Amino acid sequence: MKLELKNIKHTAWASEETHCYQASLYVDGKPVAIVSNDGHGGCDRDYAHPKFNDAFSVYCDKMLAVHAYFKSLPNTPSEWCADGLPQELEFWCADQVNDWLSARELKKKLKKEFLFQFADKVGVFAHKTRPSLIADKATILNDLPFDEALAIWKETA
Repeated sequence: MKLELKNIKHTAWASEETHCYQASLYVDGKPVAIVSNDGHGGCDRDYAHPKFNDAFSVYCDKMLAVHAYFKSLPNTPSEWCADGLPQELEFWCADQVNDWLSARELKKKLKKEFLFQFADKVGVFAHKTRPSLIADKATILNDLPFDEALAIWKETA
């Protein structure tokens, strides 16, 4: 089962305990549901996507299959639970929103400044101009493919 969260709309000012967001859930390349959260700590909601043209019972069956898919996955290790935390659509959606926010932040920073990481220092550093003297001592994120730069960004930021 291939799951994607697309058309993410996030409202930072309304996010208190959880993300305030709305997004389209795609299952195997087709829009199935709109998932959202008000950002006040409650559970996510989902309802049929406007482009989902099948009957409501088909939508229910599809969402039951999505939830069954997450139940079939192994628990996520956790320091709070000996057996780990069960996988859930809501946790997956929160992770997708976090990834989307990280990518958006990195894109903005890459447009404004040069980001680099030293092999012997922790963190990502920024400079307004290209740091020519450190090119052989540091990895410049602007020169990397975006996915590699994002992985470094998420590790250190």
